[in-house]
Amino acid sequence: MSCSGVRAFRHQRGSALIVAIFVIVVMSAMAAAMLRVSGSSQDMTTREVLSTRAWFTAHSANDYMMSRLFAVEPANQASCASLDGESFALPGGLGCSAVQSCQETLSPEAGAPTTYLLISTARCGSGPHAVTRIQELWAKELVNE
Repeated sequence: MSCSGVRAFRHQRGSALIVAIFVIVVMSAMAAAMLRVSGSSQDMTTREVLSTRAWFTAHSANDYMMSRLFAVEPANQASCASLDGESFALPGGLGCSAVQSCQETLSPEAGAPTTYLLISTARCGSGPHAVTRIQELWAKELVNE
């Protein structure tokens, strides 16, 4: 090997170092982007699960109010005023609760059925992952003729 060949080899070693640093920087940037996408995906999944839980909690709260308003046994029947503002929580420690609202609308016609507007506002999660869902339900008494 000649002396000029050794000099050329030494110059190439410096360029290989620059290429290696460039590859490391590019791979680090790609890894950081992948971590950001992964974190965003986990956050979205958490919100989706909590949103579904809140929706079902609000639905269950409305079902509970319906069962109290239109109880099979008259002794177990509740008035709309007694249900208004009542809290509802699902058992099992899911971390969800609902606040119930009941509004009674009397018809101006004599003998017409009473109409109820049931609203449940459910909340699941805490902090930045808190999710709220609201469900409204209209119900009407049956009139025996």
